[in-house]
Amino acid sequence: MAKLFPKVSFVHDETPLSWAARQAAFHKGGRLVPFLNDLRIPAIDLARGLPAAVHRLCEIAGQDPAPVVWNTISSIGARRFSLRQHEFSAEFTTGVETRICPYCLAEDQYDQRRPDVATRHRLAWRLAPVRTCRRHGTLLRDARKSAWDDQLHELQAMQDIIAAELAVPEPCEPRAPSPLQTYVENRLEGHSGPIWLDGQGIDQASRAVEMVGGLIAFGPKQQAAELSQRMWDDAGRAGWGLAAGGEAKVVAFLEDTLKASTRSEGFASPRSAFGMLYAWLNSGHLSKDPGPIRALLRHVIIENTPLVPGRNVLGQPVARPKYSTLSSISKSENVHPSTLHNLLKAAGMSPGEGGATGAGRLVVDYAKVVELLGDAKFAVPTTQVPYVLTCSRPVVSALIELGLLSRIHDHQNLQSKVGKAVDGRSINEVLDVLRDRFDEVEELPAGMEPLARCAEKSRAKLKVILELLFKGHLSNVVRLDGQVGFAAIHLDPEEIKSVLETPPVGVSEDAYFLIH
Repeated sequence: MAKLFPKVSFVHDETPLSWAARQAAFHKGGRLVPFLNDLRIPAIDLARGLPAAVHRLCEIAGQDPAPVVWNTISSIGARRFSLRQHEFSAEFTTGVETRICPYCLAEDQYDQRRPDVATRHRLAWRLAPVRTCRRHGTLLRDARKSAWDDQLHELQAMQDIIAAELAVPEPCEPRAPSPLQTYVENRLEGHSGPIWLDGQGIDQASRAVEMVGGLIAFGPKQQAAELSQRMWDDAGRAGWGLAAGGEAKVVAFLEDTLKASTRSEGFASPRSAFGMLYAWLNSGHLSKDPGPIRALLRHVIIENTPLVPGRNVLGQPVARPKYSTLSSISKSENVHPSTLHNLLKAAGMSPGEGGATGAGRLVVDYAKVVELLGDAKFAVPTTQVPYVLTCSRPVVSALIELGLLSRIHDHQNLQSKVGKAVDGRSINEVLDVLRDRFDEVEELPAGMEPLARCAEKSRAKLKVILELLFKGHLSNVVRLDGQVGFAAIHLDPEEIKSVLETPPVGVSEDAYFLIH
């Protein structure tokens, strides 16, 4: 294949498109697209950094492809690109914007017989976080023509714009590039940086620094769409120290920000507290993974704000929030507000006054309230327990003393009728034991008596007999068919007397005291 002659060497800091445009100016004295057409290289393929286009240009120009490939931003599909083994979204690049430092370009052209051949577009200028010229300390400027070929970044077609930019004085004193810009450039050169940032995609790390920095520098009312390039640069500077400090430092900042907003606003609102950071991470149009910053913010919101069960928080629903309001819990658990308020008042978890309406905005621990509701759903009034177990009230009292029946009070420290009620789950457990442990008979064997009669004949306390019964020390026990609960249970009073003469091992101290 014929080689271009004489050779126009590739410069280490330029892009393949810049090199191609300089060759077009040298060999043809014209524009980039016609030149590439002559070489049968589609301009769009070179703009997308497709390997075939890059290698063909290198072969025709007699250039070692390694440094050219090293500086090639390659499209890998779905608005994703790669450069030097780093993958990133399209937003990490400048897109069709052609950033320049007019002073660098003036130096390129100074004392050159053919300025177009010397004018090159730097690779760094194609990266969105790079906003300051490292050589001159000036903010990079946008030189696009608003034409169809802006994506080619052909500086040779922008000489009038470049000249006009040179005539515009700098609004600020020169300053060094931001730490974020330095980090991005160094990372692309293979250097390591802060651990938390290095653990993310280069575009994720960069955007997280800028968005957190925007909140720090401009407050929660600032909208990202209204930030100028200089403001974005300021945001990167403001967010760097925080993000470089790692996850713990970021979380602490987010928590402090939310607390400060809550003190100011009177209620916890993530949207009001985090502004542009929240809007970015909560956007329904967020097609790319923003990285771990979203998980950190979501954690802070869940841990510190009242939420409605099932609410979508930064892309995922929260089934069981840490905190919620009484009105939200009332709706989600299908419990009347008055019932819920009375229950919480009994538990000491409501303000007491103001009624259900006033308490609706009370923020409470969601898990504790749901657990409390769960217990309340199983609450059986003490007066109803004898009917359920088909026994006398003294038997119920004895079962409670033995721990076989438990009160709701034992679980939640309630001080009300609800708290004094018996947990229906423990009632079911007692009924299960009576049903499963003892054989059912259609006719009672001789000498078998119901529980109360056995207590009379054996002269033993009901509590003692029940302890012997449930600990398995009585073997002659039957369950009469057609009856339920204790009404079905019949024991042998003679066996009870015999067991009491020599109390078995494992009987409680109270039982020993009652026996003797």
